[in-house]
Amino acid sequence: MNDQYRITEPPPRPAPGHFTIMGIALWTGLVAGAVLNTGLQAVGLPLLAVPFGAFALACGVALIVRAVKNRKRA
Repeated sequence: MNDQYRITEPPPRPAPGHFTIMGIALWTGLVAGAVLNTGLQAVGLPLLAVPFGAFALACGVALIVRAVKNRKRA
């Protein structure tokens, strides 16, 4: 019989895995790099915008590689 008056803590939530954390980091890098690249280009600082564009491109490529690899695995 269940004791409806017993106070128990809910079970702890599992920690996010490496795959989830890496996906969040790559999407954040892609968006931040693209926004900074566009903003610096608009202001007229193309030499400062190039590294952010390269970073956004690298994050985008990494996301595509992960998606293709994960599709083949499933």
